Amino acid sequence: MSRELVFEIGAEEIPPTYVAPALEQLERGARTGLAELRLEFESLRTYGAARRLALAVTGLAERQPDRDEEVTGPNWKAAFDAAGQPTRALLGFCQGRGVEPSAVRKVTTPKGEYVGVSVHHAGRAAAEVLPAFLATLATKLQFPKSMRWLEDDTRFARPVRWLVALLDQDVLPVRAFGIEAGRESFGHRFLARSRVSIGHARDYAADLERAFVLADPVRRRERIEGQLAGLTAGAGGEVVRDPELVDINTFLAEWPTVFEGAFDARFVELPNEVIVSALREHQRFFAVARRDGAAGLLPRFLAIRDGDDRGLDVVRRGNEAVLAARLEDAEFYWRTDLKRTLDQQVESLAGVVWMEGLGSLRDKAERLQSLGVWLAARLAPGDAAPIERAALLCKTDLTSEMIGSGKEYAALQGVIGSYYARQAGEPEPVCRAIAEHYRPAGAGDALPSTPAGTLLSIADKLDHVAGAFVAGKVPRGSEDPYGVRRAGNGVIRMLLEPRLHLDMQAASMESTRSLFAADHDLPHAEIMKKLGEFWRGRIETALDERGVSYDLRDAALEARPAVGDGARTRPGWIDPADAWERAEVLAAFRADARFEPFAILFKRVGNILKAVTEPLPPALDRDALREPAEHELTASLDRARVATDPLWERRAYAEILPVLLGMGPAIHAFFDQVLVNAEDAAVRANRLKLLSEVRALFLRGWDVSRVVGAGEKVPAGTMEPSGIEA
Repeated sequence: MSRELVFEIGAEEIPPTYVAPALEQLERGARTGLAELRLEFESLRTYGAARRLALAVTGLAERQPDRDEEVTGPNWKAAFDAAGQPTRALLGFCQGRGVEPSAVRKVTTPKGEYVGVSVHHAGRAAAEVLPAFLATLATKLQFPKSMRWLEDDTRFARPVRWLVALLDQDVLPVRAFGIEAGRESFGHRFLARSRVSIGHARDYAADLERAFVLADPVRRRERIEGQLAGLTAGAGGEVVRDPELVDINTFLAEWPTVFEGAFDARFVELPNEVIVSALREHQRFFAVARRDGAAGLLPRFLAIRDGDDRGLDVVRRGNEAVLAARLEDAEFYWRTDLKRTLDQQVESLAGVVWMEGLGSLRDKAERLQSLGVWLAARLAPGDAAPIERAALLCKTDLTSEMIGSGKEYAALQGVIGSYYARQAGEPEPVCRAIAEHYRPAGAGDALPSTPAGTLLSIADKLDHVAGAFVAGKVPRGSEDPYGVRRAGNGVIRMLLEPRLHLDMQAASMESTRSLFAADHDLPHAEIMKKLGEFWRGRIETALDERGVSYDLRDAALEARPAVGDGARTRPGWIDPADAWERAEVLAAFRADARFEPFAILFKRVGNILKAVTEPLPPALDRDALREPAEHELTASLDRARVATDPLWERRAYAEILPVLLGMGPAIHAFFDQVLVNAEDAAVRANRLKLLSEVRALFLRGWDVSRVVGAGEKVPAGTMEPSGIEA
């Protein structure tokens, strides 16, 4: 026989952004808890709105199944005395398990002979085990911010005012938040002020709907979206798409009703983003875009009222009045800002401190100009001019009335600056770069869409990271108040996703150059080392997020690619996009039958060289080679070098790796036929030099010794990240 369960937590208005995550916790906790209680069920779902979080379970088992447990007790020799009578140890064990001493038996384990017994556990009724479980489930819900309103330490998003707990038609004795659960809930705050008595668990949603509460957020969302579409269908417009705003309104209203309002047509001359922000940020209104082929917005808005359609004219007029005041403020900011020339805006940056000890925003603009041109020379030579101009102007809107005074428009920094630049006649590439230079603002944000915007954003974030390290604002643990990790992650994303190849060592040195020049007492080497560790960590995180296994990631990052003529090398992580390409190629070859045996062979080479304490000769003495296997390995190495030299330049890693794997037989023969650690010191050193050159060729792309083979233990610890040489 199955039962139905409903459990509702009724509270004062919960912030809309808290509700959906709380419902996810509620569902996850319920599924886990019911499994631990051994209570099977057919389906489980959650309901939630501004004043309630609820759980509904159908097909719930009436009781737990019985189960038998095998329990091991004391050592068999310690269980009985010399006369064969139970000892205190055995009696205590049996009492604790609820069995008689005669029920025990001897069990043999790897550690010896012990007392064993089968303990039968009778299943308990669901009505017995659910109350404590539901109370714990409710009180363990977590929120971004929570409140205390009782004398104990109980916390919740908002004060809890009622609880409903029904198993079919029976009330469960759940006690939490100082409240005893019952069957009475509450309907809509204004449309149904009286209590709502839930007769049966299955009637929960229907009973509340009769009291003007749509408990199901899916139905509320559908109601909102349907009414939004209906009000714009024949009016020449369409709702500006905003799924997040739909979600917010879904959890703000328990009985949503969409209505239309209007504002003075003169305000459509403002930037679209300003109007949308005025509608959205405080009022939670939807903007309406033109659908006649013309750009811009219509002087209309759509809003959600938590209630029915009675008195909507009054509600509409009130909302229009509030919106008009906000738009008038925005219009004032806009007109005031347009009176300033771009030169005046640039000079105003000198009066704003960027970061303590690192000068003003004007100083930052000059650094961005220099760094932007440096980046353009390496990544987009044709965009140097717009990048340099945009770098000078990109922070000017921070001193504007729109951003500085209109707090609801602060998120439009950069976007507003692009409008002011456009109004002043700046070229479109400059304006676009200004608008995009804060992107990506977070993990889910879009990247800049133009080359100039991308490089200006990289320059801005490189400067932010460098400034933070110079000023000692280094992120520690989970703390990062200056958003340094976010800036670093943004740089790596902008390099990886479009596959831009940038030397992060050179970029870090360039971004710190003027900062070091301004203060010669800074510990340059220490700062550069910490910067190297930081960038290595950001690249590791990025590759992890893209599904690269940790060992292949490390194999790519611990490589030593050649610089210039190959006489010098650099860390494998220095070029993030290049490291990702090498990791991907290595992953593709992991299924090759030759790969794992060769990885083992390469580790042998590495282990031999790791144990070397004597200095190796500067060059291989080919005339000193004695054994045929030495000559064959040298010839194989020469052939591989000749074949791969042009491929390294083209980053044709998928073509390089098969050539390197082809050296496997020669390396095997060398180990089989040659004594590497010969007694003759010169012979030994020459053979070790040959192995070091073989290893160096591989290390141009991969440190294969980092690859973990099937059944191989994961190496303990992590590789110490390399710093950037000052």
